[in-house]
Amino acid sequence: MQYLVVIGDIVASRHLAARSPFQHRLKQQLQDMNSRPKGLASAYTLTLGDEFQAVYRDAHTAFADVFTLMAKIAPVRARFALAVGEIVTPINPKQAIGMDGPAFHRARATLEALKARRRLIGVTGTPGGQVDLELLKASLAVLSGQIEGWRPNRLKLFARLLSGESTAELAKRTGITTRAVNKNIYAADLDEWKRILDEITRLLSAELKSR
Repeated sequence: MQYLVVIGDIVASRHLAARSPFQHRLKQQLQDMNSRPKGLASAYTLTLGDEFQAVYRDAHTAFADVFTLMAKIAPVRARFALAVGEIVTPINPKQAIGMDGPAFHRARATLEALKARRRLIGVTGTPGGQVDLELLKASLAVLSGQIEGWRPNRLKLFARLLSGESTAELAKRTGITTRAVNKNIYAADLDEWKRILDEITRLLSAELKSR
């Protein structure tokens, strides 16, 4: 069975002024993510202190979750590597540790590539699969550059947009007018980025079901 592995890594974590309190806060945020119903096969888990990971059985909420976490830890930044593949060991639903397989190897390789290129988000599929497309990788590289300039409110707005909330719902949740929401969406092309991530999600979901 194919799974989607997500590995996150805090950018420049060793240089955080209050590293210990931040790690405690991050742990709480991951626990909050795990409390929501979604397609998780294995819960978000802190692994190496500055890294965390999770395993999804489907891709539908993965990008919304990634941007929710980005918003919650801002202004601290994190890289996110997503990869499809097999997991050859038993799935641990409570903690994303003690597992191994091509999905983890690809996610790790993607994370290392993100570090080398100073990007924040990347996706890798199985060899010859539907998400090994250079256009999609290039799109995420451009998105990574855009994210660097986004404030927490924009990240939060985009996460909720990815979750399927309407403009009216977004205005109510953020406490701003519908016009202001639309202006924010237009200014950062959030609707176009949603279309791109929705397409990547569709390809990931097809690949997860294909084998």
